[in-house]
Amino acid sequence: MIEGNRRFVAGQLNAHDTSAAGTREELLDGQSPFAVILGCSDSRVPVEYVFDQGAGELFVIRVAGNVADATQAGSVEFAVTAFGTPLVVVLGHTHCGAVAAAMEQFRSGAGLASANIAKIASHIQPSVAQVVGPDE
Repeated sequence: MIEGNRRFVAGQLNAHDTSAAGTREELLDGQSPFAVILGCSDSRVPVEYVFDQGAGELFVIRVAGNVADATQAGSVEFAVTAFGTPLVVVLGHTHCGAVAAAMEQFRSGAGLASANIAKIASHIQPSVAQVVGPDE
């Protein structure tokens, strides 16, 4: 994954031809990803590109704000149990819109657009409170 990320940063990604009949046929019989990635849904952080990996190599769980409730944690546990995946990575990134929204909501006390977005923010806000502090 480190070498794949170096290729990504250098703009020298490998070509992963997922349309090749052999690749598709192999994946029909099952999967054996070598890593589970819990990452943000942000469209600027496409996990397979960031680590220069092809289909079937990563088991990716994406959620805005990179938070894990029972569903996301269960997905990680599923991959580890079902596939024997030995590596779990929690992947954060800078300039996260969900974190920015949670910080703004924390600072202003204003409500968020929906109950579902508020649920994501509620998972982020304890960390925001530690960083921002109660007086900001």
